[in-house]
Amino acid sequence: MCFSAAGSFAVSGLLSGVGAMSFRRKVLPPYGMVAAIPFLFAIQQAAEGVVWLTTPRSSDTEIQRIAATIFLSCALIVWPVWLSFALRRVERVPERRRILGALGWAGVVVAVTASALLARRPPEVAIAGHSIHYDRAGGGSSVALNALLILIYIVPTVVPFFVSTMRLARAIGATLIISLIVTAFAERDALTSVWCFFAALLSVLIVLSLQAEHKIGRSLAG
Repeated sequence: MCFSAAGSFAVSGLLSGVGAMSFRRKVLPPYGMVAAIPFLFAIQQAAEGVVWLTTPRSSDTEIQRIAATIFLSCALIVWPVWLSFALRRVERVPERRRILGALGWAGVVVAVTASALLARRPPEVAIAGHSIHYDRAGGGSSVALNALLILIYIVPTVVPFFVSTMRLARAIGATLIISLIVTAFAERDALTSVWCFFAALLSVLIVLSLQAEHKIGRSLAG
């Protein structure tokens, strides 16, 4: 979460509870990846809570780097791949399944690139206002480059929600775009941190969608 360690851990606990709700009833196999989304967000937010706790302490530099790497791995490696393939598994329209598969492989390219960058240089962490700024390039980058990187990231992480026919998928995608725009203007230096907080809140919406889809899936299976 973008405001404090306590807030990050609180949201992590909340998301764990939301995730538990999604698994409370037996989940059909195709919906497993979607149901796991709140748990993955919980791990991500817990990692940022550790980053908050260790940022002021020079003695905890190694712990901070590990926590920051876990957070960025979720944000930049897991989500570009996970979301497209999760939605593909529950998609019933063949043509849209193919598109989601292509977006998933685009996400793999993003994830491999992010993995290489994280392996080459550990992220540097700094407090930016009431948020955390993750420097992955060892310095500032141009506005044009940042805009290009955001666009590349959006393709496998946001576009799939507009391709999917899962209940509430487009509402989730629209909310992600709105939150991204708001974050870019409000906390430009801490975009990764703040936007992922907004995305974490959408786990509740995802669970509601999952419940609706789950009922449909059971009726079709029966």
